[in-house]
Amino acid sequence: MNAPAISIASTRILWYRRMFIAERCLISFSMGIFALLPVYLLSIGRDEIFFGSISAAGMATAILIVLISPSLARRFGVRRLAPIGGLLYAAGCATILVNELSGVRATLPYFLSYMLQSGGWALHFTVGSICIAALSSDADRSSSFMAYSAFSTLGVTCGPLLSSLLTRFTGLGTLDMFILAMLAATAGSALSSWAAQHAANIRNADIPNNVSLARDLFTLLFSNSAMFFVLVLLSASIYTTLINFQAPFANNSGLRYEIFFGSWAIAVVGSRFAIGPRVSRGAADRILPLLLGGMVISLLGFHYSPGHPVIYAVGSLATGITYGLSYPLMQAEAVRVTAPQSRTLVQIIFSLSYFLGLYFFPFAAGIVSVHLGYDTLTLLIAGLALLQTAIALLGYRMTRRKPASTVAGNKG
Repeated sequence: MNAPAISIASTRILWYRRMFIAERCLISFSMGIFALLPVYLLSIGRDEIFFGSISAAGMATAILIVLISPSLARRFGVRRLAPIGGLLYAAGCATILVNELSGVRATLPYFLSYMLQSGGWALHFTVGSICIAALSSDADRSSSFMAYSAFSTLGVTCGPLLSSLLTRFTGLGTLDMFILAMLAATAGSALSSWAAQHAANIRNADIPNNVSLARDLFTLLFSNSAMFFVLVLLSASIYTTLINFQAPFANNSGLRYEIFFGSWAIAVVGSRFAIGPRVSRGAADRILPLLLGGMVISLLGFHYSPGHPVIYAVGSLATGITYGLSYPLMQAEAVRVTAPQSRTLVQIIFSLSYFLGLYFFPFAAGIVSVHLGYDTLTLLIAGLALLQTAIALLGYRMTRRKPASTVAGNKG
């Protein structure tokens, strides 16, 4: 292949990757709008524990989707699965809309809506990461995940910020925001559908062999990648608490939640683009524990922020920087320490760990916030970050003594 042909192929791959990044941003935007769901539920007489309950139901769906994703990918192909996640998420938005517009506000549709949303996000998260990995080389994979995560955060934070502006200055209501979320998820699905059909690299994405899946999962759980599965579970628990309980926390603390979402977006996106490339080239075994240790201090800022918007803003900025740089570094490291033939399976387990924290921890956080208060909840998530730091320090010492993990039999 001559140089012009290589250049054209590289440009096409870059555009396909951008389309998947745009899809992540749009679906994350939908998620950001639904970060205000706890406040809405409180306004109609529900409480944080009810939100935690529907989130736990969503966890069951998400885990099921992640576990069967290899079978789905083998049966239908990554190309066909790529747009389905966004469509499922849009269906979840539509379900809660129908329930609210009917005026009945039955309990079951809330659970069904969140199960559809979490299942859609799980499928999108898993398949999207596989597509990004397939469209990246070893040299640019870390920076690709940085960009993918950055636009994910941008979408999540723009959702509640734009919703706040629209409901305050245009007279639109919460249900109108749910419609906007449904349209955004549908648009994201359309983008990934087009990109997946035209990107040749995605056709060759390695899908684990169903016959050896259980054995391979067990092997990787005791491999060099295992530490990162635990770290992402704890990160997801911190993240879901910050996002889903931020609005009620701010309302109870005399603060404006827009401060958090604005500061968080600036910090996460800015750090990933300004510092991310340098971080990705550095020594992860030193940088990751340092970032996680910084997150402990930044999360303590939320504990002391009630009545102090400056502390609230600084804590939000610092947490956004430390989380924004540490999360994609964990994902890239989990792939790096794994043999090439096992990397797709690592993405699946990474997703599984992420969803365990993302959808189960709100149930625990809801119980803590109702019975012990938000002061205790803020200390709890700072404690999770401290645990992360200890695991990273200890885990890297152990990892240096092990060879890269390899799973046999997943080439099919």
